[in-house]
Amino acid sequence: MKSIRVVAAIIKDKDKILATKRSYGEFKGGWEFPGGKIEEGEDKKTALIREIKEELNANIEIDSYFATIDYTYPNFHMIMDCYICNIDDFVINEEIHDEAKWLTKDELDSVNWLAADEKIVNKLKIYLSSKIAVSACLLGDNCRYNGKNNYNEEIEHLLKDKEVYKICPEILTGLSIPRKPVEIKDNKVITQDNEDMTEIFLHGVDMAWEKLKDKNIDLAILKANSPTCGSKTIYDGTFSHTLVEGNGLFAKLLKDNKIMVISEKDIE
Repeated sequence: MKSIRVVAAIIKDKDKILATKRSYGEFKGGWEFPGGKIEEGEDKKTALIREIKEELNANIEIDSYFATIDYTYPNFHMIMDCYICNIDDFVINEEIHDEAKWLTKDELDSVNWLAADEKIVNKLKIYLSSKIAVSACLLGDNCRYNGKNNYNEEIEHLLKDKEVYKICPEILTGLSIPRKPVEIKDNKVITQDNEDMTEIFLHGVDMAWEKLKDKNIDLAILKANSPTCGSKTIYDGTFSHTLVEGNGLFAKLLKDNKIMVISEKDIE
């Protein structure tokens, strides 16, 4: 399989990021961060400056390295180095892109990103946020039901210079560590022996919300698949490691209060 190395510009203007829509080829209609292949003999920054001149008829100022994405499409493998950049003005080259938009954090999901670029989007949600709630287990606290943690080094790195609020609704229930695992079934939180723990867990969720509700949180990074913190998918209540669409109790509460929620899976 062919492998290519590309560079991409994450062009920032205050709280907005520039997205461009591909106007040609296999990925026509998909949204991406402008950039392209590194030519033989070029270094990454030289390639990026050239690509932006070709695509946006503009000169960019490269501010800092942001992330590297490793992604395999059906026909080729791609490594994409991404840089935070600034730009004064631009005019899109319609042979490459036929539309451009400035997107806020809350608008990042409003366009159909190409698959590799989508891996950058959730990292940008962290970059564009200032006050972030994080599942304590993801930062190394031994608060899981089995007494262990889910420490995530990349999350800790992305949270540098952010105002971080560690939270674990399950610990706030007052239950012990370790404790019985629970899952959600028929809107109830149950143990494997069918003990109903719903009220206890709702109490923990309410206590967690009391700690956060006046903090002006603009993003939450919560543990995937958890009955309290899971977003998008949770375990189905059969204790068979089967996932279904749904949100944990705490994730749902945050979403109901218009707080964006992502998981560690979203930035892998």
